[in-house]
Amino acid sequence: MEKTESKIVQVTPEYENPMIQLMEHFGWNLHGRQEMHVEGDSEGSVETDIFGDKHLVITTKVSHYVKLHFQRPLSLPNLEQLRRIEAEYFALPFPEEKSLKWPIGLGVFFLLGVIIGNPQDPIAARVFFAALVAACYYWIRRRREANAAARAASEASELKQRQLLEQAAGLEQCPA
Repeated sequence: MEKTESKIVQVTPEYENPMIQLMEHFGWNLHGRQEMHVEGDSEGSVETDIFGDKHLVITTKVSHYVKLHFQRPLSLPNLEQLRRIEAEYFALPFPEEKSLKWPIGLGVFFLLGVIIGNPQDPIAARVFFAALVAACYYWIRRRREANAAARAASEASELKQRQLLEQAAGLEQCPA
């Protein structure tokens, strides 16, 4: 009997076929699948907050996913190189973009303060709210810069993923 290694991956049902195709690039073969429907409450641990108070964390979880069981033979040609490429592929960063809702919403709210002002001291109120609007503008600008950097990092990671898949495909064609 041939020695194999195995790996279990959990994916959403929509991502099942793309994941199977992806794993085949790294020499994995689908050995089995199991569709999971889990509903109900799951109790977490008791956590202590910064004031020393203890709280029971209860998480309600409704999920539907597919467990895919993959295997590949240990005698696979270029196995070490495939492992290295696979590890690099799945370690690539895909940073999330941050929402602009809060900074824009607060900026609009503070802008209303500039427009309306305070009848008893209109100049001081307008200066105060203008400073808050400026702070929100700075926050928006920084967040947009961070989002642009996150998009650039994601695009670079996508390009690197394509290159790694091409490398893995080249390894499958040439013998060890």
